[in-house]
Amino acid sequence: MQPENLFGPITQIGYLTDDIETTAAFWTQTSGIGPWTLMSGVSMATTMDGEPSTINIDVAISYKDDVQIELINPLCDSPSPYLANKRAGLWGLHHMQFTTKDMNASVELAKSAGLELACTINQGGGVYSYLRGHGVWFEMIQASEELEMFFGMIKSACDNWDGKELIRDIAL
Repeated sequence: MQPENLFGPITQIGYLTDDIETTAAFWTQTSGIGPWTLMSGVSMATTMDGEPSTINIDVAISYKDDVQIELINPLCDSPSPYLANKRAGLWGLHHMQFTTKDMNASVELAKSAGLELACTINQGGGVYSYLRGHGVWFEMIQASEELEMFFGMIKSACDNWDGKELIRDIAL
C-alpha cells in the first residue's frame, strides 16, 4: 500500500547559502535555472517556538518547471528555522514547501502526522508555517492573490529567460 500524500505537490525547495550569487550561478550552470529574482534585506516578524522574533534574510527565487527554488542567506542570529544550520555551517537543502488554501487545516493535518509547528510568519501577502519532524523542515504557505501574481511574474521570467541576466534585484 502506498503512503498517503498529505500535502499535495511540492511547490518549493528551500536552499540555505552564505553566498547567493555564487549559489545562483551554480544552480544555473548545473540545472539551467534562471533568472534569479533577488530581494535583499527582507525583514520578517515571526513567532519561533512560541516566542516573537525578527528574521532578516536575503532571498533569491527562480523556477524549474512548476517548482520554485528559493535561495536563503540568513543575515541574523535571531531564532528562526535557519539558525541552527547557519551556526553549524550547514548550507544546502533546507526545506520543502507545500501550498495550502487552509493553513489551519494543513497545520493540524501535519501535527497529526507527527510534525511540530515551530515557526509562523504573516508577511508580504503570505502566511507561512514551518513544521519540523525527524530532522526535516516542511513549510506551508497560504498566499494572497497578489503574492500568487508576484510569483507568477517570476515564473514567467524564468519560462521566457534568454540566459543573459542571471540576477534581477528587486528593491522592497
